[in-house]
Amino acid sequence: MGRILSIVVIIVVINFVLAIIATHGEMYAVAPPAQSASVVQAVDALFVDFSETGTLVFYPNNVGPVPYLFYQDSAGRTVAKALEFPNESSAGLSSWSGAHIFVTGHLNNEHVVVTTIVYISGP
Repeated sequence: MGRILSIVVIIVVINFVLAIIATHGEMYAVAPPAQSASVVQAVDALFVDFSETGTLVFYPNNVGPVPYLFYQDSAGRTVAKALEFPNESSAGLSSWSGAHIFVTGHLNNEHVVVTTIVYISGP
């Protein structure tokens, strides 16, 4: 029963992302699937444990600016998660600073390893 619910949630999230893309016409796929990717990798990319809509903010550190997603949790508290891009740099997102975005990915402590990031609207 839990797997069926998970699959239904994933389908709803994918439809939501596709609707946003069709409406706004902008998407930045962080990890496009390689042509030689295995079926296991493709299925794993679909099973995300994080999907939130919020504001993209950059904070400086010793290496350079770090992207964060600020959003409200179910209790109404503002939460910040650092965004990690395993296959690409976040430098191309600097023009999105302050924008309203939708992020999916995998939780890694206080970070999110981003699978998809979608631009929704400007600041």
